[in-house]
Amino acid sequence: MDWKTPKSVRQIGDVKGRCKIYVEDYVITFAKRLVKEAEGSEAAGVLLGHRMFRSHEKLFQISGMVVIHDFAERKGDSFSSEMWTDIYTDMKENFSGVDVVGWFYTGAKAEKGKAQEELLELHRRNFSDGDKLLICTPPQEWQETCYQYENSMLVPQTGYYVYYEKNPEMRRYMMEEANRFVHIVEQEDDRVLRNIRGVIQEKEEKKKEREVGERRGYGFAGLVIVLAIVFAAAAWNNKINLSRLNDQLTGIKNEIQKELNTDTTMETIGNGVVTPPAVTTEVPTQSPAANVSPAGIQ
Repeated sequence: MDWKTPKSVRQIGDVKGRCKIYVEDYVITFAKRLVKEAEGSEAAGVLLGHRMFRSHEKLFQISGMVVIHDFAERKGDSFSSEMWTDIYTDMKENFSGVDVVGWFYTGAKAEKGKAQEELLELHRRNFSDGDKLLICTPPQEWQETCYQYENSMLVPQTGYYVYYEKNPEMRRYMMEEANRFVHIVEQEDDRVLRNIRGVIQEKEEKKKEREVGERRGYGFAGLVIVLAIVFAAAAWNNKINLSRLNDQLTGIKNEIQKELNTDTTMETIGNGVVTPPAVTTEVPTQSPAANVSPAGIQ
């Protein structure tokens, strides 16, 4: 491919050696957006463009990138056939005349000093054909590092170039992805709002149940208080009645005791004890004169 070095170029880092990497600015912008949208999780994309040789130099020109959907949910290091189908479908629908020249990654495996070991197997399983590139950055921040796969190793590059073109294909793809992301965000917002409404409704229902329970509790407490008053009054009345009954019983007991004392009173005369004679009631008897019949009268 006959590719001329762009006029508008900005150097990043110290570019030296035979490998020269040129990345279009929209690709960098899109990669940064992926980092932001990932929110600390993993995200990845396939780098599109061309690989060329010129004057003993190896040139990589990266003009596009497509998202690797469901990358964070992958099973194992090898991309599934569905993932590759989505990648090539996006390439065909949005870009023309480009090849896969490498991939982009953001996530914990790109932390400083980890990428060469942590991402090597992923690269071997999916991008080992030729000397493809890897551009990676840690999560939530843009600290990119470029690697070239060479001699079965990821060899870090000390710098690269950012170039500027109109690049309508990448701009259009970014807009479509932005709309998709906005749609996803709207769906997520709707889901969050539904969850919030559900939580609020649940809290309101619990509040109503609590208020009903409190009212029932207050009613029950009032009933308990009323019953306590009734029982207390009854107990007080019973106490009074028992006191009266006790007084009555005491009076009866005293009367009985008096009678007993009267019947068994003993007097002491001299050295003896004399018991008073019993009180008896006798029917008066007639005198002998009264019994003389009239015939006996002289």
